[in-house]
Amino acid sequence: MTDGNKIRFPFFQQHAADTLGMSLVHANNTLRKLAGMNVIRWKNRTFQVVNRKRLAEIANYDFSDRPRRPFI
Repeated sequence: MTDGNKIRFPFFQQHAADTLGMSLVHANNTLRKLAGMNVIRWKNRTFQVVNRKRLAEIANYDFSDRPRRPFI
């Protein structure tokens, strides 16, 4: 489903906001802030992670915490 670090989403920011339990304004501001930090891009329904390491740092995510699981 991905093309490298890009994925084409068939939905809009409102869908992401609803899924995350955020207001559309807050979701938009957060996505804009991340884009301004050159961490992500979201344009024409294509979402791209530009800097995975920095995005993980912002989310306080440690890749070593979780063992790899098979995709079923």
